[in-house]
Amino acid sequence: MRRMIPILLLAALAACGAPARLAPSAPPLPADATLATIPVGTPPTFLAISPDGSRVFAASASQLVVVRTDTNAVAGTATIPPYTNAVAVTPDGRRVLSIGVRGASVTVVDAATAQVLKPLPLILGINPGGFGRMAATPDGASVWVTNQPKEYVAIAPLSGGTAVESLLDMRPTDVTFTPDGRSVYLTGCRDFCSTGTIEQLDVASRNVVRRLTTGPSPYRFALSPDGTRGYTTNLAAPSLSILDLGSGSVVATVPVGVEPTGLAVSPDGKRVYVASQTAGTLAVVDAQAGTVLRTHQMPSQPREVVVSPDGRRVYVSVRRAVLVLDGGAL
Repeated sequence: MRRMIPILLLAALAACGAPARLAPSAPPLPADATLATIPVGTPPTFLAISPDGSRVFAASASQLVVVRTDTNAVAGTATIPPYTNAVAVTPDGRRVLSIGVRGASVTVVDAATAQVLKPLPLILGINPGGFGRMAATPDGASVWVTNQPKEYVAIAPLSGGTAVESLLDMRPTDVTFTPDGRSVYLTGCRDFCSTGTIEQLDVASRNVVRRLTTGPSPYRFALSPDGTRGYTTNLAAPSLSILDLGSGSVVATVPVGVEPTGLAVSPDGKRVYVASQTAGTLAVVDAQAGTVLRTHQMPSQPREVVVSPDGRRVYVSVRRAVLVLDGGAL
């Protein structure tokens, strides 16, 4: 019988396998690295950034904060369902999508006005809940939402209408589309998850193209800008796995702080940023060499990280704020 991994709730995430050791304390952020501190709601706070980089969206418990990146000022606030578990932006940047761990629909918010719009219903006829990470297809046609305990993804048309489910043979924790929208990577666990699994699916048919192996209990997955490499943060290691997607092999395993929950790749593909919640650190990884360049001690519980399209700004959610960091000073 499979050992089920609990749903990742609020400020704590459960990792299967042996307990990880705490990483050594790291030096604090450089004094000139923090450009702004933007107050947000009760953690955990999930982050997304608009494709043009003009807005950052911080989804906390029952609150979505819209931040203008040119002024680092709050442009609007929306009330969303509690127990937020994910946030995403549509490819046109006009809508923000969020989901609560107990929800049965995707909350839709106008990115410019912070007005709550008509939600997108997910699967009917089953007990709601269990939904997690989500991503919109690059063509803006639908949003895919993972459901870890029930082992499927819900696919909801962004224009409205009936969602469908695609059953999996794994417990998905993240969903990531290739830029051309033809393939999608689903990251998660099978069986005991002493090693993690990445399934590459053909979007049109939803058939599995290939299956890759990564580190234990993978939580997040990101692609390099050129699509040749994949990165997973592994809760049970704790580590960052770097995969060569051509050969399908892990080319490097990089030790990072305990509970690596946040992951972002710089637009030039040279750096990978990993936020580790329990360790309280932000690791800056050389993507090519597979080594840690620097590790910074953060103020409190760094959860998520996103990077501006020009790579100059790095946004990290901490306990009750979003920090705006100078990418050049990290």
